[in-house]
Amino acid sequence: MNNGSATRSGCDLILVGCQFGDEGKGRFTDVFARDAFAIVRYQGGPHTGHSVITDGRKFRFVQVPSGVLRGVMGVLGNGCVIEPCGLLDEVTALEKTGLPVKLHISETAHVVFPYHMAQDEAMERWRGGSVATSQSSVAAGLNQIGSTRRGVGPCREDKIARIGLRLADLLDAELLRARLDRLLSLKRHFIENGLGIKLEELSAFRKEDWDLDELVAKYHSSGCRLASCMCDVSTLLSKARKESRFLVYEGAQSIGLDIEHGTYPYCSTGYSSAGGVTVGTGSSPGIPFQVYGIAKAYTSRVGGGPLPTELDGPVADQIVERGCEYGTVTGRRRRVGWLDLVLLRHAVQVDGISHLCLGAIDVLAGLSEVKVATSYRINGSQTDRWPAKLSDWAKVEPVYTVLPGWPDQDWLAVARQGVTALSANARRYLDFVVETLGVELAAIGIGPSREATIVLRMPSGAPVGVSSVT
Repeated sequence: MNNGSATRSGCDLILVGCQFGDEGKGRFTDVFARDAFAIVRYQGGPHTGHSVITDGRKFRFVQVPSGVLRGVMGVLGNGCVIEPCGLLDEVTALEKTGLPVKLHISETAHVVFPYHMAQDEAMERWRGGSVATSQSSVAAGLNQIGSTRRGVGPCREDKIARIGLRLADLLDAELLRARLDRLLSLKRHFIENGLGIKLEELSAFRKEDWDLDELVAKYHSSGCRLASCMCDVSTLLSKARKESRFLVYEGAQSIGLDIEHGTYPYCSTGYSSAGGVTVGTGSSPGIPFQVYGIAKAYTSRVGGGPLPTELDGPVADQIVERGCEYGTVTGRRRRVGWLDLVLLRHAVQVDGISHLCLGAIDVLAGLSEVKVATSYRINGSQTDRWPAKLSDWAKVEPVYTVLPGWPDQDWLAVARQGVTALSANARRYLDFVVETLGVELAAIGIGPSREATIVLRMPSGAPVGVSSVT
């Protein structure tokens, strides 16, 4: 376990998702946290879940950075949104397992309230229809986006509208009462009159959540319980850098869900690309970072939006079951498809990725052939560019390279022996991916656990070996 004294010989590390979330960022964060002083979340909230499996035990993280499993300090930056009651419950649950949680939270992070969850559900109902998964419904841009309904989008709307409440505001009961008094009436009016939906019709509705006295008491109390964790995150991280501490920035979600560079409007509301580190933690863009991309050997997506390589039938079922493709937070079955290098190439360009961590190689084992999309065909023209127009998504035809499949192996034994123990076709697949993208391979996931990881490069500069994982 990390003793908190980790120093660096290289640049701080940003771990960023290259697909649509659920790439296994938690497991690779856990691996690289071994040498970290702190694991920093720069965006995300109660809708972003990571899982880590080690020694036969599964740990589920939602708002708490997954690196705390190593005993490392967890930091939630101002780019995160905080659901304080859920966060306190999560910390308590982790501590009951014997895991000490050292947490620092930006005092300016915005807070999710129950009315945000009600608004989230109401907005999905207002969008109407089913979740947009077909090419035609995606192109129309009118169906549901498949929100987790955890209130994150409406919370960020309030932040931009400058009517939100920050974590520090919970400590001032009078201010909290005055602001909530107006916000409760505003939200009720918007949902019932603007969207035409009665509060009582929403599954998220609980009468006590709209009672001013109860809401003030509950959130003031939770704020006071978190007061010792609140800090100026920018100053905390600046001090750590001056002491040459090694910092790891744990991405939540991915490039495909980034509000600026993702599949808008089928995306989240945060800056989940690597650039979100600067605005989400108060870290200068002049700081030298190294950026590692996280991807799976196939593509998955939960909710609505484009998924050009989407599969159905027996191959999809195998991937879902072998890959446990069900959401950490929602439990929803994820949509799955072949690996899409157009999407990964977009991530490499926007995020400045130099190294790739590719997981779930084991999930595809046993297939006679494996496909990789290297470009798209739109209206008869071939392109490797990520489309911006919704109408283009209805016309996308992936252009595939077909590679031979590889057999199942004793994956834990392979992890102990290293990359050369992988079958020839699995290594060919890995080589094809990194050579096409122009990046290097940093780590390979060949099973869901920490132990089923082959590390080729430690970003801290520490030597690579079995100890790098364990």
